[in-house]
Amino acid sequence: MEQKARIKITMTGGEFEIEGSEEFVNSYAESIKNFVSILQKGASQSKKNDSSRSNSGEQINLFDGSPVVTPQKQENGSISAVESFGEFYHRRPKNVSKTDIVLMASYYIQSKNEDGVFTTREVTKLLKDHGLDLSNPAHFIKLNQEYKKVFKMRQGHYKVSEEGIEHLKSILR
Repeated sequence: MEQKARIKITMTGGEFEIEGSEEFVNSYAESIKNFVSILQKGASQSKKNDSSRSNSGEQINLFDGSPVVTPQKQENGSISAVESFGEFYHRRPKNVSKTDIVLMASYYIQSKNEDGVFTTREVTKLLKDHGLDLSNPAHFIKLNQEYKKVFKMRQGHYKVSEEGIEHLKSILR
């Protein structure tokens, strides 16, 4: 049986996690070491230059070492999903429906995936990881499809529609 490995680095500005077979995780060992080094340099520099330098919104691409600047908050009321899901979830009103919670998780995952889609499995795992054990997230994804907030891209892969994004903008603080 193949052994699973997991590395999780959590810092004030966010977190990084890699999980898979031990061989897969080890294949990224050098990138992870570089990442930790960058984080340590950034932490020591920010202590030295706290008032003179602000690097909010700067993200580091682990695989080529070049910084990619991404704004934390976007203009015109658009949704900023660069923070952790917990922070994103915290922005919701108290009376939000389970369907909207699933839509939030779907959008968050979609924004983090390179191909810009999400799966039911990813949504279920994210919600469970945050203590939000909904009885059947697939049902709520189906409801979001009926409400035209989500559409199917290919078998098992979905995308939040522009209407779904507009709905999220209207409910988030």
